[in-house]
Amino acid sequence: MSPAADDHRLALVRALLAKAEASDYPEEAEAFTAKASELIARYAIDDVLLWADDNSSSSPEELRLVVLAPYLPQKAVLVSAVAGAQGCRAVRMPARPGERQEVISVVGFPSDLRWVDAMVTSLLVQLTTAMLDQSPQGVSSSTSAGWRRSFIVGFADSIAERLRRDRTARAESVSAESASGSTALVLMERDQHVAGEFRRRFPHVRSSWASSGSSRSGAAAGRRAGQEASLARGSVGGVRSIGSG
Repeated sequence: MSPAADDHRLALVRALLAKAEASDYPEEAEAFTAKASELIARYAIDDVLLWADDNSSSSPEELRLVVLAPYLPQKAVLVSAVAGAQGCRAVRMPARPGERQEVISVVGFPSDLRWVDAMVTSLLVQLTTAMLDQSPQGVSSSTSAGWRRSFIVGFADSIAERLRRDRTARAESVSAESASGSTALVLMERDQHVAGEFRRRFPHVRSSWASSGSSRSGAAAGRRAGQEASLARGSVGGVRSIGSG
């Protein structure tokens, strides 16, 4: 897909969101936002089908996202969830002790990486806004930190579930409309290419652990915020610092 075509797609999504934000009627605003979300899911699958026609025109690449403290391990869970739902793979890069940021490398096809970049940036902004708005007041710093860790992980779990559901539904829809019904096979082949490139770039990856906190109310609030978050906001960009809230 050419950059000009991508620009047109993003312009259309942004126009729908602008109409949603300008509307004084909740039902109308929701309809515009839903259409923008539908277009994002459709475009991702359309790129899959284009790749199937000429898989030599594109190959997996690497995107590096800079994530800012606090709660770096928990934010990495969100990045990994978004990447996985888009058919990409993510890994946290080693950081020097005491650093207030870390790099997360994401491997995937260029069209998928652009959406991961845009979606992660958008979701971290929405996450921070909701978390600060709902954080419990009058509690100790350790209690607040535990609540926020649980909130972020709950948010990430909810977002991952929504993205996987949307991607699967769209793939099934396209397969039903296609005479060959080959979308699932194309996605599987793309996954194999991404997995191979990921192993080539990162042959010695080790599992990492992120505390999910101990707050049930924080996790529940995070899941609710994840269900309410927009999956259609954001814009394409390069390496940036994100999630400083």
